[in-house]
Amino acid sequence: MKLVHAVSGSESVNPPREVWVFLLVRCPAENPKYFAPLGMWPRVLQVVRDGWACPPGVIVQPGEAIVDAARRVADALGIRLPKAAALLAVDQQPAIDGEQDEEIAFVFDGGSAAEDAFADLPRDQVEVEWSAVENLERVALVHALRTRLLAVEPPVLVEGMPLPEPGRGKGDGAGE
Repeated sequence: MKLVHAVSGSESVNPPREVWVFLLVRCPAENPKYFAPLGMWPRVLQVVRDGWACPPGVIVQPGEAIVDAARRVADALGIRLPKAAALLAVDQQPAIDGEQDEEIAFVFDGGSAAEDAFADLPRDQVEVEWSAVENLERVALVHALRTRLLAVEPPVLVEGMPLPEPGRGKGDGAGE
């Protein structure tokens, strides 16, 4: 099973949309010798394909529940999800004409693991690495990690950024 893969869009009246489920799996932070704010954050498991790192994930199959897709990812990694898998973030990436389909991503808590927990995964199928927070290319993972560590409400994101709070967006009359 591939943990991350692309599927071509379907030919339909609606623009193509991919629904993804990613797991946020974290490795406890190392104890730094001196105070370093970023060094206090856990590292995050990433799958590496063609030199690009992203969280382990799959595209949701037609008729599949998103929690079942999260369990598919966990099974491929050899880990177990809690019975009540925690949703940490929802992120929408709008379509880019001719470059990428619209994407809706659900980020679930995949728990914590030791640094060597995935050493036995077959390297011909998947390559994984632990990434520091400052090296995460997908901003939604930073928000998901914040949700998990600080026990705050899961954000709804557009292009990795939280939606403006009601009454604080442009054109709402606030501050005019």
